[in-house]
Amino acid sequence: MGLTKFISPSIMVPKIYEYEAYMKQFDEHNLSVIHFDVMDGHFVPNIMLGTSVFKDIKEMTQIPVDIHLMVNEPEDYIDMFSVTKGDWISFHPETTKQPYRLLQKIKNMGCRSGLVISPGTPISYIEESVDQLDYVTLMTVNPGFAGQILVPNSFEKLKRIRTLLDLHNYEIDLLVDGNTTPENSQKMCKSGANGFVVGSASKILKSPKTFKKYYDEFMDVLN
Repeated sequence: MGLTKFISPSIMVPKIYEYEAYMKQFDEHNLSVIHFDVMDGHFVPNIMLGTSVFKDIKEMTQIPVDIHLMVNEPEDYIDMFSVTKGDWISFHPETTKQPYRLLQKIKNMGCRSGLVISPGTPISYIEESVDQLDYVTLMTVNPGFAGQILVPNSFEKLKRIRTLLDLHNYEIDLLVDGNTTPENSQKMCKSGANGFVVGSASKILKSPKTFKKYYDEFMDVLN
């Protein structure tokens, strides 16, 4: 499969006053998507990024935004965000009673639909919903906080997910979220990932002024 390799910068990492400068860099580099974490303080022990920040980002760039819903009952949150066609929406399947129906709703909105698989979450959720999926994100750390250490079975789990997706012959992007250093990402790529959520573990978001340097170095490692 010839899926394009890309990064998805996590917008919870930069300072708010850096957003505009980063958006200019993202636009100049024709990034595919921006990662936007939503946390409710219940499913994960943290609270993060709300509707006003999302609206501001959408006014700064035309790049699609991936809303990663780390919340209980994500179906109650989706309509709060002013998404546009082409945006991405992902959630953790164990947080809703009807994951398949929620994927259908997302696709009917004109958005890309995704499942997020945490450490310890079975990949069977993917198999049961594969015909409704545009992408899968594997969390290689426990969801909720940046700067965590990679869980031990990450590469093996990536391989199992990629094998499952290939078995069904769907062109589904496989992203990784967590500790995506250049070294880890190279191994993740070899294990089947083609998308990389980059945050505090990567130097890519160290500063808008150094974005190009570290972005180019990161992409070189993948190729």
